[in-house]
Amino acid sequence: MTAPLPPSDLALRDPILITLEAGEILHRFFTAAYDPIHFDRSQHGRLNAPDGSYGVLYTAEDARGAFAETFLREPGRTLIPSDLLARKAYVRLRVTRPLVLIKLGGPGLARLGATAEIVHGGLPYDVPQAWSAALRKHPIRADGIAYYARHDDEALCYAIYDHEPLAIEEERRDTSLDENWFWDLAEPYGVGLSP
Repeated sequence: MTAPLPPSDLALRDPILITLEAGEILHRFFTAAYDPIHFDRSQHGRLNAPDGSYGVLYTAEDARGAFAETFLREPGRTLIPSDLLARKAYVRLRVTRPLVLIKLGGPGLARLGATAEIVHGGLPYDVPQAWSAALRKHPIRADGIAYYARHDDEALCYAIYDHEPLAIEEERRDTSLDENWFWDLAEPYGVGLSP
């Protein structure tokens, strides 16, 4: 069974909302060669715009969710290649104004006419991208989508739509990941460093 497309009455439906308050901290692993606050306009991200008309910044409620979304993308992976680890960095981001997100998870799925396959299914991403575009057009004018990570369905993640002025700022960046705090994140997943 494939994930459902957004229903024709989506604009009339009452989604569950999550508000990220000003000062709240978000977590993200990113490619170290680039800016950590990157609103992806490609057609490669699960909740990106299907036509590239807006960007999406992927973050998580905690570092564990950010880890799962970045380093567990290959199902069954037990070793992180050292070259991948060297290319990545970690950033703590601060919300600078309240952001309202539509929850595409838990009871929020049924209220929208959705299923978990939307954010937990594999390629292609045409259905989740259609949901992203439809939820962005919802009358409440949400700032993004809250969803549970595909590789850890207890980890809450956020797909934040790009805005002017920017509603996120960098608080702290770590460019060296081969540290105890990082491996503490990896330990519950049974993941280590490739020799």
